[in-house]
Amino acid sequence: MKTNINVSVIIPAYNAATTIACLVSKILSETRVAIELIIVNDGSTDDTGNIIRQIRDDRLICLEQANHGVYAARNAALAIHRGEWVIFLDADDDIGDGFIDKRWQVATASQADVVLFNGWHSGADNHRRAVHRKQSYGEALSGHDWIRHCVTRHEWPHYLWLQMVRSSYIKQYSLRFQSGKSHKDILWTIHLAVNNGRFRVSGTKDYTYKVNADSITHRHDYYDVRAISYVDVIAEILRLAKIEQNKKIKVFLLKHALVETRHFLGLYRNKVQDKPMVKANFRDNISLVSLFRGISNVSDVFFFIKLNNCA
Repeated sequence: MKTNINVSVIIPAYNAATTIACLVSKILSETRVAIELIIVNDGSTDDTGNIIRQIRDDRLICLEQANHGVYAARNAALAIHRGEWVIFLDADDDIGDGFIDKRWQVATASQADVVLFNGWHSGADNHRRAVHRKQSYGEALSGHDWIRHCVTRHEWPHYLWLQMVRSSYIKQYSLRFQSGKSHKDILWTIHLAVNNGRFRVSGTKDYTYKVNADSITHRHDYYDVRAISYVDVIAEILRLAKIEQNKKIKVFLLKHALVETRHFLGLYRNKVQDKPMVKANFRDNISLVSLFRGISNVSDVFFFIKLNNCA
């Protein structure tokens, strides 16, 4: 008889040889909750694959793929996962003892489809700050209510490692990560919410996100990729705002599209190398008329003028 699995833990790994063993050891040390650990080795060129293959535990599943990026890796794991709940972790971050079990206890008691936890940002100086401070902690919210709250309070905690998602909810709405290399966790989170499931937010800070100044997202040759990815994000949010069942949150989606456009413009003005290419991509895919409808204050007006002059 197949054992019921409470939690599927999904980790994409690319050149994570220095960190993956410690994280895996912590996860597999948990015995109070039935887990499966799915690691997707995303074309690593270091010793990541060998380290994973040497671990002997029936709960560990290792998938190998060419380097297609973290979102393709997560989709590959989602296609085979069997747990009642899903947790996404990064290979270079850290968790506390009993992390999975503690989250599972909270999630099962919540009767929610999506539970968002809190965490710490840890910089190079080891200074820590909370990931979010303005959420409706302990309250039951619909996905649409959560969108309204996040947009109104100017806090959108979209990080995947905050989330614990009910597998049946993922399957009900055929949720998958959009292809690409950056910022698609924003869209995953928006799709979780626009399907209007049951949300609950916990203030428990159970995860440490270590800011890595050497990561690919800070490479000069990657800023253009990030800018194009923001265009994808903005275009999808605008598309979701047009869908009939999202009428009640349309204005909030439009406001959030404008927020993401601010992020895009910051990259475009200060970091992007091939400005003509990025500008053309933005103009081809983004409706300025739709973005204009997201304006709600004087600051937005001045930003929109700046956007129109630059992009």
